[in-house]
Amino acid sequence: MDNDADNLKKIIDQADEAFEQGNWEESTDLYTQVYAMQQTFSINKGLAASLLNQQRPGDAEAVILDYFNYYLSEPDTAELALDIILENNDFLLANQMLNFYDASTQPNIKPDLIDDFIKRIKIAEDRHERVFKPEKDKISSRLLSIVTEPTAEQIQLLRKLREFNKADYIKNAKILLGNPLLHPLLKSEALENLLKLGLDEEIDISFYGENKTCNPSHLMPIMSTDVYLKMCDELEKLLANDSASQLENFKGELSLYSAFVYPFGNKIIKDPALWTKAMLLRYGLVDDSQVSDNQGLDEVKTWLKRFDELINTFQE
Repeated sequence: MDNDADNLKKIIDQADEAFEQGNWEESTDLYTQVYAMQQTFSINKGLAASLLNQQRPGDAEAVILDYFNYYLSEPDTAELALDIILENNDFLLANQMLNFYDASTQPNIKPDLIDDFIKRIKIAEDRHERVFKPEKDKISSRLLSIVTEPTAEQIQLLRKLREFNKADYIKNAKILLGNPLLHPLLKSEALENLLKLGLDEEIDISFYGENKTCNPSHLMPIMSTDVYLKMCDELEKLLANDSASQLENFKGELSLYSAFVYPFGNKIIKDPALWTKAMLLRYGLVDDSQVSDNQGLDEVKTWLKRFDELINTFQE
């Protein structure tokens, strides 16, 4: 084990040295190697900063998301995160960052720093708007008939929405949520984004053919919903002896179910334990006898079939 630790330390030292010398390509390679061996916040920072310096802000943003709240709790790392986000013109995430500070006080982040962030985001938004306007108008009009496009194009369109300023993002997200034919996973992503923006108003949402309303600021993120957490508890009980990676895979599947029924999960997943068993039944990991008498299994199976079809449209 010590050998591994020595080796790790050696590569970290080399990475730090390459970084100090401004040799970004080398520091990126070395930090990537280390990060595969050990995920820590400090290695994450080195990797993200190297990628940004290498003019790869998209990759850098994907990296910081692993530790996003850590970044936001210290002035220098919050600055780095904002540099990366603005380099990507990701104004959705920039405004979610401001909402994070609105919603939770960070002892090390002073009000004048937040004021500075607000100014920087506003300047960047205005500058981007001037160049982006023609493309932005095109995107807005494509959103109105988004469901006629292939799924891959729909996902790209939603990615482009991240470049909209806050008011325009909200306006377009509301249109998407009201669309009865839009894929539920795209809807739940848009809704979770509105929650992270702190939107506090009743909005309309088309949910499996029903018109409903909800207030994003009253919701929990998908992975913190009661339904998801209860399914995971059941999973851990049923697979207590299984490997961590096996559990992670199944949790991934349960998080998909939770996203499919967000934000009205408990209306459909009425018995989370039964849903978890029904999933494991499909993999032959629980016995028919553990579930057959349970009321509602057929209904759950019908929903799971429906989810299968929806997942397939995503992979086409």
